[in-house]
Amino acid sequence: MNIVSRVPVVDLTAQELVSSALSKFRAGDTISTRAVIDAIRRAAPAFEDSDDHLVELVVMTAIGRTMGVVFDHRSR
Repeated sequence: MNIVSRVPVVDLTAQELVSSALSKFRAGDTISTRAVIDAIRRAAPAFEDSDDHLVELVVMTAIGRTMGVVFDHRSR
């Protein structure tokens, strides 16, 4: 019997993290950039991409899924 001594760590890409965060919403929903960034930071605390890069990916992905986007990530 083979026993795995360690579970390999999978590094998710920015696009995968954004896609995962947006998967909780439906077409026609309005997405808060702050909420999506916060969800990504909770899911992958060591992820180092900038908020601006994540917002760019959120916008492209959300629009492709016919979602609206509220740009509230800088109003903290």
